[in-house]
Amino acid sequence: MAGHAQVTDASAFSKKSHGKQVLFSILTLGLYTIYWTYSTAKQLDKGTNQSLTPILAIIPFANLISLWQISSAAEAITDQGKTVRFVLFLFFAPLSWYWVQAGLNDAAAN
Repeated sequence: MAGHAQVTDASAFSKKSHGKQVLFSILTLGLYTIYWTYSTAKQLDKGTNQSLTPILAIIPFANLISLWQISSAAEAITDQGKTVRFVLFLFFAPLSWYWVQAGLNDAAAN
């Protein structure tokens, strides 16, 4: 991965509703979160100077690598550090998910 994460193409980010994401996660019994991880990795791969591997999001245990990549690349769009975000993905994912999506929404709006 390149050094410090920076936004290179804000048009790669799309705005998504937090409420709909929670609803879809409940209705799909958590499968939506796999889709969200994959789609977020794709957006961050295209919109930042970081090289992510989105396909890892759907592979059990390898998805931890994807979460680390998302945590690192999301430094460009959020105020939190990558280590804090990654640990939250592991132990309290909804907060980390909220931070990353809020950053994507802000970047998409600008």
